[in-house]
Amino acid sequence: MSNERPFKIVIAGEKRVGKSSLVHRFVYEQFPLKGLYSTVGFDFTLKTLTLEDDSTIVVHIFDFGGEPRFRNIFPQYAADCDGLLLAFDPSRKETFNLLHEWIKVYGRESESVNFIVSTKSDLGVSIDPLKINEFRNKYNIKEYFQTSAVTGENTDEVFKKMALAIQNISQKKSS
Repeated sequence: MSNERPFKIVIAGEKRVGKSSLVHRFVYEQFPLKGLYSTVGFDFTLKTLTLEDDSTIVVHIFDFGGEPRFRNIFPQYAADCDGLLLAFDPSRKETFNLLHEWIKVYGRESESVNFIVSTKSDLGVSIDPLKINEFRNKYNIKEYFQTSAVTGENTDEVFKKMALAIQNISQKKSS
């Protein structure tokens, strides 16, 4: 069995936190050694996931540019998304603090499945777990993952768990 419609997942956060690398690692199963540039506006890709029960889920991933000038168009592209991934770089603490701005612009955190991802876990830097939990509780963030596009740590898990959470909500709404 497959989902009736593709699930739309939007990934957002400040520029150069590793959003595009995370998506590239998930979709192509390799770290992009070259050729990635800052995303202008947004980039779009899709992937079909096969689950343990042999069902499939198609996900459309919108990788949103992290420059402040793109925030004003963010709500239009995220308006009908099923899931929001908020990404930050733990070696640049301000990228975590600025997630508050992204969620405010988004404005529909109660209507979607929301995860937060710390990218670049291979660098061995982290943010205070209490601050992450405060943010999660304040904004209805379902899960938190530490990821690395370089090593592949948790890249598949983030997207698969989000797709399953969206599927579970969709099934509950339709029954």
